[in-house]
Amino acid sequence: MWMRDVPLAGLTRWKIGGPAPAFARARTELELRDLLAELGEGPVLVMGSGANLLIADEGSGCPVLVLDGEFKTFDLAEQSIRCGAAALISSVVQAARRAGRGGLWILEAVPGTMGGALRMNAGTPEEGIWERVLWAEIMRRDGRLDRVQREDVEPRYRGIDLDPSAIFLRTEISAPPGDAGRVEEEHARRREAKLKAQVYDQPTCGSTWKNPEAPSPSAWQLVDRVGMRGARRGGAQVSPKHANFIVNLGGARAADVVELMIETRRRVLSETGIALEPEIQFWGFSEDVLRQLGVAA
Repeated sequence: MWMRDVPLAGLTRWKIGGPAPAFARARTELELRDLLAELGEGPVLVMGSGANLLIADEGSGCPVLVLDGEFKTFDLAEQSIRCGAAALISSVVQAARRAGRGGLWILEAVPGTMGGALRMNAGTPEEGIWERVLWAEIMRRDGRLDRVQREDVEPRYRGIDLDPSAIFLRTEISAPPGDAGRVEEEHARRREAKLKAQVYDQPTCGSTWKNPEAPSPSAWQLVDRVGMRGARRGGAQVSPKHANFIVNLGGARAADVVELMIETRRRVLSETGIALEPEIQFWGFSEDVLRQLGVAA
């Protein structure tokens, strides 16, 4: 059932953004197909846990779907993990750790859902989740189901080539048994490093900018170099702890975050010649604003 004018800010990690003109939760494949059919051919946006997302103050501009119910489940097979797109990354990763399954440490301390991880090719700069995906099932906008594999989506750093309207439903990821002690040690090492360096105690979406290709400095180094560490606009601030994070100090608006991002990108481009690209998704913004933010067409 579609609901009208539903607030979205509370569903995002940033706690920022306006409402959805229409909103629904799909708990089964049949419900999802019926909800899509009710919309006709219009666009629809799919929200996970809002971990990597900035919504305009005016709202999303399009209907928003959240997967729930059967899509939140996951289970361990002999050599893999099968999970729904709405399963939390943290839950899947910790289940793998406890079972001594190797490789999922690339997602240690990464927020969001598995569907979002697939869409963004989440992981480390060296290895994304699609290196381990055996298959993923998607629903096309017209309700058709397809299975895709790595070669079908051409994964890259923080992205894949797949129709934006395709909705991830479930996936199977390679996770063979490993040395339990090494698995535990690797998870602990990566988690400790992230908790020490990154921001987890304030509302934020994680990394704001993609890291440029080597040998360029990392995104946080570039932001720091141009004097934007600690910069503030309204209730939003470039974190003093990690310059590639923007935090909501309380009452931040999407316009505050956008202003910080545009100024940061302008300075980095002017002073270093490097054009930063956002790592986050934007809903409800004009083409002009997206161009200024460096969002690829």
